[in-house]
Amino acid sequence: MRKLIEKRIGAVIPFRRILYSICFCAFCVIDQRIRTAYGGNGWLETFRDLTGVVMAVLILSHYRSDDFRKWKIPYLLWTVAGIIGGIAAFLWGMKNQRSMNDWTVIILDVFLFGYIGIHMVIDFAVEKKRVKLNRKYACVWLLMMLLMIFSKSDLVWPVFYLIMFGCFYLTDYDKAEREELLQGMLDGIILSFFLLQGLAFVFRPYDEVRYKGIYFNTNTNALFYVEVLAAVLSKLLYTVRKNACKWLKLYYWLGAGVVLAFLFMTVGRMGWVTAFILILVFLWAGKAGEFKRGILKRGLILVLCACLTFPLCFGAARYLPPLFHHPIWYGNEWNENRVHSWDPWDSEKYVSLDELMEFALGRIWGSIGILLDHSPFMLNADAAESQEGAISPVDDAKVSMDERMRIYKYYASHLTLWGNAKKENGEWGYHGHNIFLQFGTDFGIVALGVFVILYGWGLILFIRRFRRDRDEEHIVWLLFFLITLLHGLMENVWGAGSITVLMMFFAWGSIIRLDTGKESD
Repeated sequence: MRKLIEKRIGAVIPFRRILYSICFCAFCVIDQRIRTAYGGNGWLETFRDLTGVVMAVLILSHYRSDDFRKWKIPYLLWTVAGIIGGIAAFLWGMKNQRSMNDWTVIILDVFLFGYIGIHMVIDFAVEKKRVKLNRKYACVWLLMMLLMIFSKSDLVWPVFYLIMFGCFYLTDYDKAEREELLQGMLDGIILSFFLLQGLAFVFRPYDEVRYKGIYFNTNTNALFYVEVLAAVLSKLLYTVRKNACKWLKLYYWLGAGVVLAFLFMTVGRMGWVTAFILILVFLWAGKAGEFKRGILKRGLILVLCACLTFPLCFGAARYLPPLFHHPIWYGNEWNENRVHSWDPWDSEKYVSLDELMEFALGRIWGSIGILLDHSPFMLNADAAESQEGAISPVDDAKVSMDERMRIYKYYASHLTLWGNAKKENGEWGYHGHNIFLQFGTDFGIVALGVFVILYGWGLILFIRRFRRDRDEEHIVWLLFFLITLLHGLMENVWGAGSITVLMMFFAWGSIIRLDTGKESD
């Protein structure tokens, strides 16, 4: 009777999907805090290690209460040992650890993954349960992780990612759970947009022409918007397949327009390029699936939605923060040219629409000029530099590209077979602005070669599977998989806790863990 009641309640209230949504929203919040928190007080490390707690919740949600009751002795022993050991570790950390916040989270990570480890040992060694895997791809993934771990790099997060995602890949989610996980993931990312953008409307005045939102950097803000765009486009594909009501479709069409409008305000070129390619994949998948025809029409609808929502998005970013007047800054952002709580709502420090359009279009013009290699267009645009000596959008594009080329040469000159240590202590600069150079300098050319093989192979498998099954799930993972590659060509997407890296590992999992009854790729 109890199970029947629980089943009926679960049919009305999708508890597991709600939990997954909260988890992926938490991943996005962790990403934001990692990219904005000051590392000296330990909060950056605290939020980074909270990733393990959220991953543990995702995995533990698969287990049934009967599993714990059946083998209660090992779990009771671990509970007692974990509590005693956790208290001892906490007391030790009070004298020896710099950040008790981070140390407490680490203790919680170990405690939760202890239950997962016990459950997996019982499943594999006692009950002889096996998860059907794409063994070839899994072996290449494992090889890459081991090369990362045993490289000369002093980064330790690959060890924890091997444990976290190794356990996740070996968790036997059934078809219904995988669908709930996928939909919860999309809902959670979209939910994080409302949460983080809402905080930006309260605490972040629009006083710099390249819109930063709730982030410290415009490019990381653009990267977040691209992740949200992938989630919204994925939901659009599902609404078409399920022939959802027109109001739900309209919601997602306008939602895509809102994200594109905010993305335009970041004036991030790689964000724009990434979004453009994601839209092309979305339109291609729609034609191959349910759209049948009308790629141009649907592309124009996206453009129309972006144009319609842009004035609202700009107006909200410009005029909502003055209503609250509680600006916050990260790190060394504070200066007299930023908006302060005592500045009036119509202060000249705020960015005007004309300033945004002039800078954005000028930066586009400058990028085209670079591609045309000092064409007459570039020469004309150079003359538009302001008389006050401020850098023009064209020159900004030139400086940005020149700086990246300098960094690329420096990182390329330090590539070694087995990686390098201490790259984050000022020796290498902040980051390589390229995922492959960053990966290679961290973990070595050998590991980089395996990473490239794993990535290229994954792209082929996603496309092949979609053409075979016509299942939107493969396109969803392809969209998120492409973000890491495309945005990572010229921007920083790498690192522990990054939502982009997490989505890459989740996408790998969709390849490694095969559906029961399906042939290996």
